[in-house]
Amino acid sequence: MYRSLVLIALLSAAAPALAQRGKPVAAVGFPDAPGKEVLLAKCFQCHTPGMWMDQRQDRRAWESTLFRMVGRGALWTEDEIKAMADYLGRTYGK
Repeated sequence: MYRSLVLIALLSAAAPALAQRGKPVAAVGFPDAPGKEVLLAKCFQCHTPGMWMDQRQDRRAWESTLFRMVGRGALWTEDEIKAMADYLGRTYGK
């Protein structure tokens, strides 16, 4: 009985976090430009908006970062990487 109560309490505590997982991230603060939609669709699956706002890099460094993510399992085409690197370099570059 005690185990069941503990399990119910844990699941109840985790429910709000699990409910947030499938919700789209608001694109507040992200200027409209080519590459934005790809970035929002691909990167927000794992990262928060602060990632780009805090980590300023030039286009080449962003491209390197994106290719590193492919090595970690990201499923992107070269065209998507180019679009995201261009966007990030223009919008969140040094």
